Amino acid sequence: MTEITVEPPEYYPIVEKFFVDGIKEALETLGAELLSVKAGAKPAGSEIRLAFIFEVSREAGFIPLDLDPIVSEVLQKLADDANRKFGKFQNVRFKVVGFRIVERKVEDKKKEARLVIDCPEDLRRTLERLGKGLMIYLRDRDVSFTSLALKVPSDGKPKLSIVLLLEKETAPYEKASLERAIEEKASSYLRTLNADYLSVETRVLDPGDEKVARVLKEREKVEKQAEEIVKDDDIRELMAALGKWPHGN
Repeated sequence: MTEITVEPPEYYPIVEKFFVDGIKEALETLGAELLSVKAGAKPAGSEIRLAFIFEVSREAGFIPLDLDPIVSEVLQKLADDANRKFGKFQNVRFKVVGFRIVERKVEDKKKEARLVIDCPEDLRRTLERLGKGLMIYLRDRDVSFTSLALKVPSDGKPKLSIVLLLEKETAPYEKASLERAIEEKASSYLRTLNADYLSVETRVLDPGDEKVARVLKEREKVEKQAEEIVKDDDIRELMAALGKWPHGN
């Protein structure tokens, strides 16, 4: 969960609503987790000047990027959006006068979830960013999972399949709710990554689903073996002799 501190506190709702979520989402698509936000607001006539300190951690093994120019551009867009949706009705204008990004190392979790990517090579980097962003989003929601798989078919169809495997068995309605949340977040990330031509389909599974799949697979295997046995004349004659198989069949 991102910690938010705003001085003076009366500007907290504005900072949270118009700035934090947008920055958080942009950073997640770049493989960085937003740990905390410290914001200062200073009125100057009809202008409200804002300054930020963002504390972030980066995903291990992710391609390092200079976050400053990206965050600067996103902040400007968010300020414009705040002015359009809120400022013009209150006769105020928001202006971002500065920001600083502080990186903090976070200890690796004992059991790291796997990210699996299966896609054409020209989409790999985009899906890696998407996957890292989704993993940060899920951890921020305290979702315990073992793997996240993203697949785009090699036949050129603009379709992204996402499969999330949870650590524990979960109620069906919770999995359905999580599927909708993932699809919504993934679509938002894809817009940020200029890949929103991909449609998104999500499945959330748990160990219970895995067990069902294994049982069905084993049953199919047993049924196939039974069919082979039935076709064997020697076995049929033996079963008939033991009274276990009707004659003439």
